[in-house]
Parts: sequence; C-alpha cells; structure tokens
Amino acid sequence: MQRDNYSLLIEKLDAFIRKFYINQLLRGALYTVGVVLGLFILLNVAEYYFYFSTGVRTGLLWGFLALSAYTVWQWVALPLMHYFHLGKVISHEQAAQIIGQHFTNVKDKLLNILQLKQQSNNAIYAELINASINQKSEEIRIVPFQAAIDLGNNRKYLRYALPPVMLLLFLLLGAPNILKEGTMRLWNSTTKFEKPAPFKFLINTDSLKAVQFSDYVLKVKVEGSALPNEVFISLGNVQYRLEKNAANEFSYKFTNLQKDTEFNLFSAGVESRDYLLSVIRKPNILSFNTKLQFPGYIGRASEELSNVGDLVVPQGTDISWVFNAQNTDNLQLRFGGQAGEEAKRFDDELFQYRRRVMKDESYKLFLSNALLQGADSVAYTITIIPDLHPQISVEEFKDTANLRLSFFAGDASDDYGISNLTFNYQLKKAKGGQMPLNTVKITPSGSGKQIQYEYSWDIRNLNLEPGDEVQYYFEVSDNDGVNGAKSARTGLMNYRMPTLDEFRQQQADNSEEIKKDLEKALKESLKIQDELKKLRAKVLQKKEMDWQTRKDMEKLMQRQKQLQEQLEEAKETFDQNKEQREEFNQQNEELQKKEEQLEKLFEETMNDEMKKLLEDIQKLLEEQNKDQMLEKMEDMQMSNEELNKELERLEELYKQLEVEQMLNQQIEQLEELAKEQEELAKQTEEEQKSAEELGKEQDKLNEKLEELDKKMDELLKKNEELKRPEKIDDNQQDMNDAKQEQKDAKQELNNKQNKKAGKKQKNAANKMKEMANKMKQGKESGDMQQMEEDLKTIRQLLENLVGLSFAEEQIKKESETTNPNTPRFVELAQQQYKIKDDFKLVEDSLQALALRQFQLETVITEKVTEVNSNLRNSLEEMEERRNTTATEYQHRTMKALNDLALLLAESMQNMQEQMASAMPGSQSCDKPGKGKGAGKGKGKGQGEPKDKLSKGQEDLNKIMKDLKERLDKQGKEKNGEKPGGGGGGTQPSNSKEFAQLAAKQAALREALRKMQKEKQEQGKGSKALDELMDEMNKIEIDLVNKKLNNDMLKRQEQILTRLLEHEKAEREREQDEQREAEVARQQQPKMPPALEEYLKKRRAEVEQFRTVSPALKPYYKQLVEEYLKGK
Repeated sequence: MQRDNYSLLIEKLDAFIRKFYINQLLRGALYTVGVVLGLFILLNVAEYYFYFSTGVRTGLLWGFLALSAYTVWQWVALPLMHYFHLGKVISHEQAAQIIGQHFTNVKDKLLNILQLKQQSNNAIYAELINASINQKSEEIRIVPFQAAIDLGNNRKYLRYALPPVMLLLFLLLGAPNILKEGTMRLWNSTTKFEKPAPFKFLINTDSLKAVQFSDYVLKVKVEGSALPNEVFISLGNVQYRLEKNAANEFSYKFTNLQKDTEFNLFSAGVESRDYLLSVIRKPNILSFNTKLQFPGYIGRASEELSNVGDLVVPQGTDISWVFNAQNTDNLQLRFGGQAGEEAKRFDDELFQYRRRVMKDESYKLFLSNALLQGADSVAYTITIIPDLHPQISVEEFKDTANLRLSFFAGDASDDYGISNLTFNYQLKKAKGGQMPLNTVKITPSGSGKQIQYEYSWDIRNLNLEPGDEVQYYFEVSDNDGVNGAKSARTGLMNYRMPTLDEFRQQQADNSEEIKKDLEKALKESLKIQDELKKLRAKVLQKKEMDWQTRKDMEKLMQRQKQLQEQLEEAKETFDQNKEQREEFNQQNEELQKKEEQLEKLFEETMNDEMKKLLEDIQKLLEEQNKDQMLEKMEDMQMSNEELNKELERLEELYKQLEVEQMLNQQIEQLEELAKEQEELAKQTEEEQKSAEELGKEQDKLNEKLEELDKKMDELLKKNEELKRPEKIDDNQQDMNDAKQEQKDAKQELNNKQNKKAGKKQKNAANKMKEMANKMKQGKESGDMQQMEEDLKTIRQLLENLVGLSFAEEQIKKESETTNPNTPRFVELAQQQYKIKDDFKLVEDSLQALALRQFQLETVITEKVTEVNSNLRNSLEEMEERRNTTATEYQHRTMKALNDLALLLAESMQNMQEQMASAMPGSQSCDKPGKGKGAGKGKGKGQGEPKDKLSKGQEDLNKIMKDLKERLDKQGKEKNGEKPGGGGGGTQPSNSKEFAQLAAKQAALREALRKMQKEKQEQGKGSKALDELMDEMNKIEIDLVNKKLNNDMLKRQEQILTRLLEHEKAEREREQDEQREAEVARQQQPKMPPALEEYLKKRRAEVEQFRTVSPALKPYYKQLVEEYLKGK
C-alpha cells in the first residue's frame, strides 16, 4: 500500500527522535564515566592517605553511591528508556523545532504541516487541508532530518571520560593498593582502620577480664620507629591520659568496675581499634540488718540496725545478723583466729547468723560463688562496753560546833544501776588491837544509775580515848547480771584522837598564833586611826575632795577591811581551840565561862557597824560629798578608837586566859605525873618488872618532869608579860627537890635497891602533889584578892558616875533656862568641860578594869564612847550658843551615864555572885533583871532567866508606886507649909531615886534586847518584844525627865502583863522542845542550816539537767550521764 507523504514525514521525525536519544545516551555515558570514575578515584586516594573516621567514610560511601546512581539514572537510564519510548519523550513539534534549528528553511514548513494536520481532523475543509499537507510534505521530503544530529560531535565529551579512565588504568597498573585498600575501607565504612603509623598499640586481649567492683590496670605497649610521649584512652565521650611507666609502656587504672566497658587508644593522630573489657560478676552484700538483744538487767530495749557492721554493745548482748547477698552461693563469718562458720541460707539471697558476744573481737565476712571462691571479704569489729565498776565520791563536812560530828554528802553512780550502799568503819585502839569492821546500810535518796546520799556520824558515840584512831569509808555495789556485782569504795578517811601531849602542844601553837594576830591587828588599828586623823585634817583644809584624797581614803578603807579579816582569822583559831578543849573536856567551869565571855568579845569586836560604815563611806566617795564624808570619817575615827580599846582589852584578856589555862594544865600534869610516879613506886616495891624496864619508865617520868619545869618557866615568863601579872608562887625549890628524888630513885634502881628506889619515888610523887596544891591554893587566893580589889574599884566608879550624872542633870536644867549670851552660860560651858575631864578619869579606870575583868560587858566600852561623843557635841553646841541642841546632847549624856552605872552595877553583881560561889554561904542578891545564869546549857545563847525579867519589872512597878505615893504626900505637905518652911522643887534624894529607876528600867530593856537578839539569830524573833522595848524606852525617858503619874503606872502594869504572857508562852515552847529533844536524841543529828542549804542547791542543780529525753540515742544518753557525774 502506498503511503502518503505525511506518513513518510512522521516516520522521518520518529527516526530523528530515536537518534536524538541515542545522542543523549552517548553523551550521558561519557559524563557518567567521567564523574563516577573521577569521584571513585578521588575517594579512594583520599581514604588511602587520610584514613577517615567511620562516620566520614560512611558518608562518603553513601554519597558516592547516591551520586553514581543519580548520574546513571539521569544520563544513561532515562535516554535509554526514551529511546524505547518509555516514559515521557519529546513530541513531533519539539523534534520539528530541533530540526528547524539545523535546517532553518524547513522549520516553518514542518511546523505548519503538523499544525494543519491537527486542524484537519475537525475542519470542514479537511480535503483541502490534507491536500495542502501533502503538497508541503512533498516539498520537504528530500530533507534528511537525521542529519540534524551528528553523533560525531560527542567526541568532544571524551575529555571528561578519558582522564578518569586513564588515571584508573594508571592506578591499576602503578598503585593498585590505593584502589584496593581505599575501596575496601570505604566499603567497610563501619569498621575502624588504623592509619599506618610509626608506632602501634599492643594489648593482651586475653587478659581483658576483671572482677566486678574491683580495679583493673590496663597495660599498653607501644612498638614502632617513633614512640609517642603520651597516650590517651577514650571511654565513651571522655578521654583520659594514660600513666607512662616506661618509654614504650603505659597504664591506666579502671576503678570500681561494675559492667563491661568499651575503650580505644589514641595518640598523635594514631587511633587503635575498639576493645572490650569484660567484667566477671562478684558476690556482693546488698544490705544487712543487725538485731541486738541486750542483757535484761540493764533495762535497755532491743534494737535493730541497718547496714551497721562495726558494733559497740554491752557485754553479754545477743546479736543476730540477716544478710541480703547478691551473686552469692556461700557466706561465712570468721571471728578472730577461729575457723569460719557458715551463715544459714533461708532464701535465694538471704543468710542468717547469731552469736552472743562477751569480749572485743573482729570478724570477717567471706562471700563465694561458682566463679569466685572467697572472692570478697569484709572486716568489722565488735567493741564491748563492759559493765564498769561503780563510782563513788563523798565530801565530809565538820560541824563547827562539834568537830567530832561529821556530815557526809556524796554521789554514787554506775553505768547500769546500784544495788547496795554502805558506811563502814573500824576502830584502832591506842593501846593496841583492832576492833571488827562495822557496816551500816544506807538508804540513798533516789534510785537508778546515779544517786545522791547523805549521812551524819557522831564519833562521840564510839567513846574514843586519846590516841585512838578510827578509819571509815563508803562502799557501793552495782547490779552486774553478767559477771556478778562489783564494788567501789571512797578514799579511806580517818579520825585520830590526839594524845594529851599533842593536844596541849596544839593549843599552845594556836595561842601563840592568836596573840600574834591580835597584836598585829592592834598595831594596824592604831596606824589606821593615826592616818585617818591626818586624812580628815587634810580634807578639812580643801574645798573639794581631789583624786589623791579619794585614793588615800580607799586605801585606808581597804586596810580596815583587811583588819576585819585578820580578826576573823584570829576568831577562827580561837574557836578551834575552844572546840578542842570541849572535845577533851580540858576546861573547868570557871575558865569555860571566861572563854565564852572572850568569844563574845571577839564577836562584838567584829560587828557589822564598821562594815556598814565602810559601805556608806564608799558611796560618799563616789558621790564626792565632802560634808557627809567628814561626818562619816569622824564616826569611823570614833569607831576605831573604840576598836583599839576593845582590841587592847581582847589581847590582854586572852593573855590572861592563856596564863590561867597554862596554870591549870601545869596543875593537872603535876597531878597526873604524881599518880604515874606512885604507880611506878608500887611496881618497884613489888618487883612486878625487871630493874631495866623500871629504869626506862623512870627515865620517861624524869623527862616529863623536866618538861614540866620548862613549861613552868614559860608560864612565869608569860605571866610577867601581863600588864597586871597574876600572883603565882615560884615553886622552883620544890621542883628541884622532886627532880632530885627522881634521880636518886633511878640511882637506886641501877643499884638493884628496889625498896629504897620505891621510897624515893613516893617522895617525888608527894613533892609533885604539894606543888600542885600550892599552885591551886595560890591561884584561888589570888583570884579572890583580885576580885575584891576590882569590886572596890567598881563601887568607887559607880559613885563617880552617879555624881557626874547629877552634875550633868544640874547643868542641863540651868542650860534650858539660861540665856546663851550671858556670862552664866559661859560658866555652864566651863562646868561641862570639867565633867568631860572628870569622865576621862572614870574612862581610864574603866579601861584598866576592863583589861583584867572578863565580867565587864563590851557594851560598857560602847557606852563610854557614847558619853564622850555626847559630851563633845554638847560642848560644841554650847560654844556656838545653841542651847536647845546642847541640852538634847546633855540629856543623852545623862542617860548614857545612867546606863553605864547600871551596867557596872550588873557587873559588880556578877562578881559578887562569883565570889559567893567560891566561898561557903551565899552572897547573892535579887537585883531586878539580872541573876546568876539559870537554865540548862552554858555560854552563848542562854541570856537571862525569863522569869527574872517579869520579877524585875514587878519590883520596879512597886518601887514606882511607893515613890508616887511619897511624892503625892510631899506635895500635900508642901501646900500646908507656912511661908519660909521647906523648899520648893524636887529634893536631891528624889532625883537620885528617879535616876536609879531609869537605870533599872534601862537594864530591863537591855536584857530584853539581848533576849530578842538571841532569838533572831535562831530565827525566832518576836515583834511583841520589839513593842515591849519601845514602851520601856518611853518609860525610861519619862523617868529621866522626872515624870511620874497614874498613866505611867498603868503602862507599867501593861508591860508586866505582856511580859508574863510572853514568859508563859516561852515556857510552853521550851517544854515542847525538850520533849522533842528526848526523841531527837535517838535520831540522826540535825544538819547545820548552811550545809543543808548547800545540799539543797546542789540537788536542784543536778535535777535541772537530770531529765534525759527518751528519744536520745544510747551514745548521747551516756554523754548526758557522764556530764551529770561531773556535776
């Protein structure tokens, strides 16, 4: 069938399209070869020389493959598919345009034919169009469309393909390793390859195994031509430097390995491959619990601890362990050097073991499994808290009133508890022999681990003899339930009764110390008084007190305080002597009374008035108040003057007492020595001992007599030191005779003449007795003579005082009515001066009397100071013409003189009673308000008999009533007298009676004041007594002013009634106390209040910290308990 021109045209276009794609295929193949081979060579060369990391190599590989696939697809596969008309190919129009670009003359014709053909399908004039198409197709039929594409033009693209091909051939022939190794490393992109370097890392891979939780040391060797200075290891993302051990050896320590670990090494750009360190699972204790069951007696609840292996537990504790062990087949415990003991397994990972501990020990835990036998061990220690010995402490307090009465206060403690507390004592006799141990069980206050105890013990109950010794201690036992009770003791305390010789020597030493203290205090007091006068004069001359004056005053006050302290020390030594004498009963009643009076003098010397005065001066120094300061300095000067007199009297009286005590001791020792000599004479005559033994005993007696002779000389010397020595006969001849008899007796004993020796010994004993009797009689007669002289002096002093009182009264009366500006007032002032001078004589006599008489009260010295002060003040006021205040001081002077007269009368009464007690019969008198000490006890604190006060008040009321009646009668007679008969005013005899009544009332008031003071010291003061004293004082003032009326008598009756009521109440109270005392004798002695207060504070202080929180751990509880022990 003949085809038309159009069909031929279309065939030619299809042929052109095929050739078009063949041309693209040839060109794409050349591009692909150039690109793929070039990239292949480039990547292989780069990898060969640069040794990319696995990541880079992987990227390069996949990039190469992707790019190669893309070029092959784009430049080869697509043209080939289009050639076979697969996919989208170019259209005939696109082909016509391509052909038109080569054959420009046919471009429009070809496109027109194709367009007309498209229009002919729907056009009305299809035949016309087809004819046009056929005509035009014929015109271009001869044009070779395929000639538009020249395949030879692709030769120019060989420049892209040939160089890679030639390079590939060159490499294949000249350096095949580059392509081989590069391709291999690129293809194995996930494998790390080491770059050939001058060195390499060597590791023994067989040893890369380690036990779990242990350390592993990696050892690396380096070989090569050049060695690195440092090597690094990479663990994950962290790099560490290896430790260099040698030039080619490095190491790295893996610590606490728990799992398999990957690592690699690198240095100087050289990197090793990855290695794996394998970890072997190790037996391991994950946790464990420890249950502690404590001994029952300690009272501590069971405890359970977690993961605590080192234990501190009480002895005897039962311990139970439960272990939770991982990767463990066997668990053993090994204590000390003992064999291991297996714990019982009761679950997959649980093991149990139980043990009772009695001592400190260490233990180890050994864990094993199938791979690791005894792979691990853990060491712990068990520390035992032993039940310690109890602790005990004690403080001993001596009763100041009785040195043989001891009070004990102590603490006892134990770590767990106390079961028993005892007081133990044992007596050792001076003559040899030891008594059995005595034990007294004590019930402490409180219970538990810490207790306090108190105990009082009177050694007098043991009836010790001189030289006996008693040892005593406290003992405590604990409640140890494991080892049995343990005990502890306080230090051994002892009390030794001194021998008579030791006692006497100690008394002598103390006496010397007291005298030195008193002498020193007196000298210091005089110096202070002198400096005070100078300082006061210095202050008077200045307008204001400067800094230096204040400093001088402060120094003076400090010296005054030191003086008071020195007196207190002397008083303590005196009290010690007194207590020792009471302990040994080495004092007769007379000397005991004198000693009590001396003790009272000590106490009155150390009064609180000086302390208060010093405090006031200190305040005024701070305020710089000159005027008041001068007044206080004057008061201090007067107080010091009074203190000087008291110290002088105290020193002299103490010396006098010492002489009397030494004299009594001399008499007693002579009597004792005479008794011993008689006993030895009896033994000598009866030949009870050998001559040698008798001779030795005689030598001892000779030495004792010689010692007595020396003491006699010392006694006479001390007596001469007194301002008014005692009358002591010199018995030196008798002493010499007695010593000669003793020497002869010793000579006869040496000659074996026992009978003659016995006779001489008796003669010596008789001589000693005669000396003792002479000394005793001489002392009694001397005392009596001295007392008579002193009584005479006191009577004379009383008359002088009464006369001065009347004279002062007369001056007072006239001063009240005399004009101060008249000559008469000047005369009165002169009379006042005369009274002052006359009183100075009385004062000197009183001071001399006070130096030798114990009976004179210290208040007498105070009254003398008061009289002097009032006389001085009255004179000053009279000189200033101030008669109102002058009469006031005169009134005080008169009152003080009356009081002084009364006190002297009381002292005279005491002396008369003392003389009466020393002679047959009785010379006592019933002076109101005063009497011989009645009542039980002795010494301080007894005061006056209470019924004497009411009796004295009753007698005084009667006298006042009689005087009132006589005064009334005199008043009536006066009214009925004729002019010139009799005189007006108060008669002198009546004035004297008023003065005596006022003095008696003052005496009663003073006795009541002493009673109140004693009661206040005992904490039993009465407000009613203060009110009574106020009423008595008012009566006294009225009597001084010579007032006597019915109202006064009524008040006196009220005073008497209240005194009787008070005395009745006191008697009832004393009866109750006496009944209580009878019961108290069977009880423990009462503790001194000061000690009781101290113990109370001590208990309160400890109780404040004793409460321990139950939440505290045992360690902290123990710390608290140790702290409390320290308290």
